[in-house]
Amino acid sequence: MPARIEGLLLDMNGVIRHWRNTGARTSEQLTGLPDGTIAQYAYDHPAYRLARVGVLTDQQWADDVTDRLAADFGPDVRTTLHHWRDDRGEPDPGMTTLLAHIRRHIPVGVLSNCTDALPDDLALHRIEFDHVFSSASLGVDKPSPLAFRLAAEHMGIPPHALAYFDDEPTFVRAAEAVGLQAHLFTGADACTSRLRKLGLPLTGHDEPPAPTAAR
Repeated sequence: MPARIEGLLLDMNGVIRHWRNTGARTSEQLTGLPDGTIAQYAYDHPAYRLARVGVLTDQQWADDVTDRLAADFGPDVRTTLHHWRDDRGEPDPGMTTLLAHIRRHIPVGVLSNCTDALPDDLALHRIEFDHVFSSASLGVDKPSPLAFRLAAEHMGIPPHALAYFDDEPTFVRAAEAVGLQAHLFTGADACTSRLRKLGLPLTGHDEPPAPTAAR
């Protein structure tokens, strides 16, 4: 029988926040860059991995991306990249509402492969967690077992008593290998249903309001 859940750990991107990449597309269109150029220079480059594990700050990484783009496409690129940088994704309303309900019962943490910009992004979106773990702050990224072990240790919860949701199957399997009760995230409704089955008292979270009495 699974252990009683004492805490919850969530992935960030694809679970709590969704990226539409509208900022990057706007920057590319204004400067005449081919579609996908910013993603290639930003995320398909070793500098991003360095920022993701805290060797570079988010700003140092962004400056490096800007310098490389300007070197290859001309200095005018610098004037439009603020659209890319200003785009911080969109919170998932269903998950942010669920998050607030869960935190009434157990501590909730976020574990995300990202730069040190995570705390500022959470503040921007007004999303609150009890524990915040970026891979940059931990110095290690998923799917390393150490990332999950460190998160559980900092939360003060044994891995077997910690539930975890992620939209990346590889990360789910990695969390399972460490002992977490890990589940593939497919949406807020499915997540709510799974948490109820794990014993969390979420009755009323998604129930409709009571009907108004007839006059």
